[in-house]
Amino acid sequence: MISTSFVIAPTNEIWWSLLHYYLFLGFAAATIVLSWMTYNVEHNRKRNGAEKKQHAFQKHEGEWGNWKGVLLILLITGSVLAFVEYETFASTGLITSPKNGGPIQIGVIGRQWDWIFVYPNGIQVVGNLTVPEGVNIILNVTSIDVVHSFAIPALSVAKDAVPGHYNTLWFNATQPGSYEIICKEFCGIGHALMTATLYVVPPASYNQWYASLNTASPNIVVTISSAKNDTTAATFQVSTSQVGE
Repeated sequence: MISTSFVIAPTNEIWWSLLHYYLFLGFAAATIVLSWMTYNVEHNRKRNGAEKKQHAFQKHEGEWGNWKGVLLILLITGSVLAFVEYETFASTGLITSPKNGGPIQIGVIGRQWDWIFVYPNGIQVVGNLTVPEGVNIILNVTSIDVVHSFAIPALSVAKDAVPGHYNTLWFNATQPGSYEIICKEFCGIGHALMTATLYVVPPASYNQWYASLNTASPNIVVTISSAKNDTTAATFQVSTSQVGE
């Protein structure tokens, strides 16, 4: 059974923590602003027979007035913005592929209307991506016909597949299971059927499965015939990498 729910993974943790920070700060800011506005409306409302209140900044024209309040607002605003910027820049880990831990690099080729996965030994697999759990996986994504968008919703990762260009994404799946891979960019009449399956297995099982694949040249040329009987080739240069048990 293919899981469509979110799983615990570094990519998900980064996105959700950032979202929670934004929601918390937005809710806090809205509460403070609305409360202050309501207080001032009620407190300074002119009533029959009441003398209009003179604000602090009106007492001494040409002076700063209530500069302490202004300074406090600036300090709070600056602190909140600094915190948001720090957390936002920390999320760049979603873009930068990790180099530590011996990541496995796999080529991904999009075509109408399926996904081809090229493993480090050059073997091509259509429609199924098998990876070990707890290991950083780097995908080099491209296309041989039109623009696609490779996405694994359960891991909150996606990247455009552009003809003649290579985009990189990474993930680390920490829960064994099977997860849906989709195309998020409309690519023709078969777009809705352009799916694949991600299989996350224990490292020992992955090593056994990987060793069972036939050895091929690490330089793989994938040639696909189109409806017009012409061919398009996509070449991958990948490095051999094995997962330690």
